Amino acid sequence: LFNNEIYGLTKGQYSPTSRVGTTSPSTPMGSVDRPLSPCAFALGVNARFVARAFDVSKNLPEVLKAAHAHKGAAFVEIFQNCIVYNKDVFNDFAAPKGAEDQQLWLEDGQPMVFAKGARGIALDLDTLSLKVVDVVDGDWQGAGVLVHNVTNRAIAHMLVEMPFGPFPMALGVLYDDPRPTFEESVLEQNARAAEGKEPDLARLLAKGQTWTVEG
Repeated sequence: LFNNEIYGLTKGQYSPTSRVGTTSPSTPMGSVDRPLSPCAFALGVNARFVARAFDVSKNLPEVLKAAHAHKGAAFVEIFQNCIVYNKDVFNDFAAPKGAEDQQLWLEDGQPMVFAKGARGIALDLDTLSLKVVDVVDGDWQGAGVLVHNVTNRAIAHMLVEMPFGPFPMALGVLYDDPRPTFEESVLEQNARAAEGKEPDLARLLAKGQTWTVEG
């Protein structure tokens, strides 16, 4: 899903992902709708692979490779700059220079650190919500920084709901469920049903109510 927070192909109306206050031909005084999160929506409908990146990121190819390697449908949200109707709307975390400290690139099995390792994401046990912590001398474990687990749907939900500003933008593979695909499950079910049985077409055709037509 290419998200530029605007309807670029229809002359710049505000979109479901536009931020509150976005001015456009359809919202000249600023939009009042709260924007929806495509990744939160995908997780809410039980998508098995959810990832996020932005258009000029050097990490985008790796995210797309991970989506391709996933067995089953994969959802990737790509923040894309619309230079005509919503230029530089993502510069606060996607600018070519100076925005790196606002990016939390997630990697399975690695600590959730950002700002060159100086800060991290931890779990606040009092509120059961995420919080930003300082990492001193690289001691992320002592700071309580979480380790990313792509199979943890609950944490993935929390990551996509982090408000940008107080928190960095979570990017990379957020969730990857290794369960068998629908196709694999159906084929396995059919194989189990056929175990120990010899195919007999004549018996199948004669099964149930049958009749003979004589002429």
